[in-house]
Amino acid sequence: MNEDHLGAQVLERLKIAYGVKNDQQLSKAIGRAPSTIHNWSKNGNIPTSECIEAAKTTGVSLDWLLLGEGVAPGADKDSLAQQKDPHFYRGLSDPNIASIPMYDVECAAGSGRDFTEEKVLGYFHMDRAVLAELKLPDSGVWVRARGDSMDGTIDDGDYVFVDFNQRDPSREGVYLILMDGERRLKRMQRVAGGGWLLISDNPRYDKELIAPDKKQFVEVLGRCLVNLGQVL
Repeated sequence: MNEDHLGAQVLERLKIAYGVKNDQQLSKAIGRAPSTIHNWSKNGNIPTSECIEAAKTTGVSLDWLLLGEGVAPGADKDSLAQQKDPHFYRGLSDPNIASIPMYDVECAAGSGRDFTEEKVLGYFHMDRAVLAELKLPDSGVWVRARGDSMDGTIDDGDYVFVDFNQRDPSREGVYLILMDGERRLKRMQRVAGGGWLLISDNPRYDKELIAPDKKQFVEVLGRCLVNLGQVL
């Protein structure tokens, strides 16, 4: 394996360590100019001092950061064997593979749950051609739902793909919203007069009407496009 390829892997592991998705976000996270990150990506030469600082700042293993050995952030010991597989890092260096972050956010599908910090649980490596076929943007994220209010559509523990580019609920669908400091998954309908109707697919939950003058208190974060759940 050539040094440029190794450098590309280190750069991608830096992004994972800082919980970012691209070079621009990494430059902001570490306080380096975008041109510096571009040069690292181009020549595959990432200063060891940057890796040491990243290990100190984020708490990741320096062995993992430099060599890919050990347990990755958010992974358990059982995943160590998988990470030693030479195919494991394909998604980190192959431009045809998109690494979609999976958030360990208890994105409430019930009464809602407030949170102040998102933790990246891992990454779902997907072929960009498959993403295009499914009409999923590579800028989306997977979030894990909690609660039972969306039972029948989204069950407790399911992973839902959220497209943050689709924030206009004029088209009925299931959306991730921020309301009263809580993030929730709700079906949204536009009603006469310009208000919104928040619907729980579980009939045991009442519908919520958001009047036009109250819409400012509801932030639509993104539209839910795909649900990954257990088949029974």
